[in-house]
Amino acid sequence: MKSVSSIKKITKAMKMVAASKMAGDLKRLDNGKNYGHNAIDMIFKSDLYMQRRTTEATTADPRELLVPLTSDKGMCGSINSGIFRNVRDYVAERKRENLEIFSIGMKGTTAFVRPMPDLLKIGISEIKTPYNYPTVMAMAEHIIEKSEGFDKIIVFYNEYKSAISTIIRHMELMPRKRFLDTMKFGRLYNQTVPDKNTSNPALYELYITSNLWVAFLQNAASEQSARMNAMENATKNAGEILDDLTLQYNKARQARITMELVEIISGANAL
Repeated sequence: MKSVSSIKKITKAMKMVAASKMAGDLKRLDNGKNYGHNAIDMIFKSDLYMQRRTTEATTADPRELLVPLTSDKGMCGSINSGIFRNVRDYVAERKRENLEIFSIGMKGTTAFVRPMPDLLKIGISEIKTPYNYPTVMAMAEHIIEKSEGFDKIIVFYNEYKSAISTIIRHMELMPRKRFLDTMKFGRLYNQTVPDKNTSNPALYELYITSNLWVAFLQNAASEQSARMNAMENATKNAGEILDDLTLQYNKARQARITMELVEIISGANAL
């Protein structure tokens, strides 16, 4: 009873901590979700000539770099296991030799090590939280470097919908070569300074980093909301177990008291 009561206190405290962190993550998500997001994508959507000449990954079996975002800590419900199952199903529908996994987060790396050791090439963990843009920019540089020779970059992350609901999203990004080849056909915007050879690589870094930034913010808010709900359920379950143990304890104590009274009365009658 004492151990279960202690667990209940711990889970209740963890729920309060997760709720506080979720409030901070939601504020950062609200402030940063539009920072550079869709800025480069709007160039592709608005330039009709570029759309007609864009370089698509038209190969029958394109090479894909899978980037699942998970957390370094557990006790947050199915946030991490959901990403793992989603990637597993995605891999099952494609040729394994055309896929590689760039895992971000300790939980994801640990999950992929045993079932997919041939696909897991890089795993990064112990990322400082709360996330900031320079940290995500550094992560983007690693992904850009690793994506050389691939046709697609697929980012798996949890999108925050509400305190009790999240959705796993797939975000497809272009590797550097495909992006630069597509930007060569841009005609909607007249650009003289700087020239395209200078600006397009910088635009690609903005394109990758801004999309990853939103994915990181969404995943962080989803993680804290899931942890808050998991700790609330754990506190509730501990309370129910404590009630059952208390009932059993009271029954045993009452049975012992009754037995002692019977022995005393029997002894008194014998005298």
